[in-house]
Amino acid sequence: MPLPDALKRKWAPLAAALLAALASARIASTYTVFNHTIDEPDTIAPGMEYLSIGRYLYEDTHPPLGRVFAAIGPYLAGERFHRGTNSYFEGYRILGHDAHYDRVLALARLGNLPFFWIGCLVVYLWAKRIRGPSAAVVSVLVYSTIPPVLAHSGLATTDMAVGVMIPAAALGVLWWAERPDRRRSMALGALVALACVSKFSALLFLPAGCLALWACYRGAPNRSHWRAIPLVLAFAALVVWAVYGFTFARVEFLHLRLPAPRFFSGIHSVYLHNRRGHSAYLLGRRSANGFWDYFPVVFALKTPLALLLLAVWQAVARPKRMAAAPLAFAAAILLVSMTGHIDLGVRYLLPMYAGLAVAAGCLASTIRGTPARVAVAALIAWQVVSGALQHPDYLAYTNELAGGHPERFLADSDLDWGQDMKRLGEFLAARGVRHLTFSPFNRTYLWAGHPLPPLDPGVTDHPSPGWNAVSITIWKVFGYPKWADTAREPDARIGRSIWLWYVQ
Repeated sequence: MPLPDALKRKWAPLAAALLAALASARIASTYTVFNHTIDEPDTIAPGMEYLSIGRYLYEDTHPPLGRVFAAIGPYLAGERFHRGTNSYFEGYRILGHDAHYDRVLALARLGNLPFFWIGCLVVYLWAKRIRGPSAAVVSVLVYSTIPPVLAHSGLATTDMAVGVMIPAAALGVLWWAERPDRRRSMALGALVALACVSKFSALLFLPAGCLALWACYRGAPNRSHWRAIPLVLAFAALVVWAVYGFTFARVEFLHLRLPAPRFFSGIHSVYLHNRRGHSAYLLGRRSANGFWDYFPVVFALKTPLALLLLAVWQAVARPKRMAAAPLAFAAAILLVSMTGHIDLGVRYLLPMYAGLAVAAGCLASTIRGTPARVAVAALIAWQVVSGALQHPDYLAYTNELAGGHPERFLADSDLDWGQDMKRLGEFLAARGVRHLTFSPFNRTYLWAGHPLPPLDPGVTDHPSPGWNAVSITIWKVFGYPKWADTAREPDARIGRSIWLWYVQ
C-alpha cells in the first residue's frame, strides 16, 4: 500500500540524512588507507596561506574555496603557514611524517565532507521539486553510492567543491526563475560566485548547464528576469571579490588594475594550460594534448553501468520537461568537456552525477508496472553492491566494461593518482623487503609520509633482480618501463595502481 503523502514528507528527510551519514562513514574510513594523491599537498598549502595570513599568492590556477576547506582541519589542529619554495613543498612540510602525517591528512580530507553533504542536499531538493519525497530519497541513495563521488569526497582536492556547487547554482537558477525578487537574486548570485571560486571550469559548465535547463523548460525570460539579472551578476562579483579578500591590483595580461586580480590571472593560467594541453592516456593511446573523445570514454568506464542504464531508460521514456532537465544538464557538461585539452580524469565531470542521480530518482518514482519497478530496483541494487564490493578503492573504480584490466583503458587520477604508496610500504614491510626497483608516480610520498626502503629507478629495457614495482600512470602515460609491456602477470598488485614482480 502506498504511504500517505504526509508520512512521506516526514520520513523522507530522515531517510536521506541516514543515507548521507552511511556514505560519510564509508568516505571517512578511507582517510588513512590511502596516502596523499598528487594534488593534495598543493591544495592544503594555499588554503593554509589564506587562513594564516589572509593572502592567496602561492598558486592561482585554482580558486580558494576548496583549498580553504581542506586547510581548516589542519589549521584548527595548530598547523600554520610558512613561506616555502612553492606550494607543493609547503604542503609536504605541513603533512610531515608518520603519525603526524596520517592525522593531518585525515583532517584535511575531512574538510571536503561538507561538500558531499551539500551535494546530497542539492540532489534531494531537486528531485523533490520534480517528483516529490520518494524520488528525493532514491536520488540521494543513488548519488551517495556513486564511486567517483565517494572517492573525491574523501580527498583534500578542489574537485568535489565544484562538483556540487555547479548543480547547486543550477538548482538556484530554477528557484530564482519562479520569482526573481531581490532576495532570490542575491542568493543566486552567491551560488554562482561559490561555483566560480570552486574551480574555473564552472565558468563554462554552469552557463552550458543553465542553457540546457532553459531548453527543457522553454520559458523565455520575462521583463522581471531581465531586470533582476544585473543584481545577480553584481552580487556574484561582490562575493567573488570578498572570497579573494577584497584585493585590488594589476592584472598583467589585461594591463589593468582590477578587483580580485588572482581570479583573473587564474583564468588566464588555466587558458594557457588548456592551449598547451596535458599528457593523457586513453585506450592504449598516448597524447601530449588530450583526446577529443576522452571524457565520453572515461565517463562510460567510471560510471556504474547500472546508472548508465537508468539514465538511458529515463531518456528513452520521454520524460516531461522538468524530469528531462537533470539529464539535459548532465549532457551539456559532458559536451562542453569535450572541447578542452586537459584530460585528467572523471573528476572533471563530477557535476554530472547530481543530474544523473536526480534522473534516476525521478524514473524510479514514475515507472509503472511490477516488472518495470522490479527492473529499476534491481539496477539500483546493482549499483549499490558494485560500488560497495570495491571499498575502499573508489578512486580506482571502473565498471564491468573495463573488465579485469582497466589499465588498458585508463590511467592517471582515474586509476593511479599515487594513492597506494602507503599500502606499498606496508606490503614491503610485511615481507622484509630492503630494496625496491621503482620509479613512482607519487615520488613526493618520500618527502611526506611513512618510510620506504631505498628506491632504484632501474632501466626501461629489463627488470632488475629482486622486487620491481611499476606505477600504472608512469607506465601508460609516459611509457616507462618498456619491459612492462611484455611482462607476465604481476606477482602482486597494490590496489589497482602499482604492480609488483619478483625477478630471480
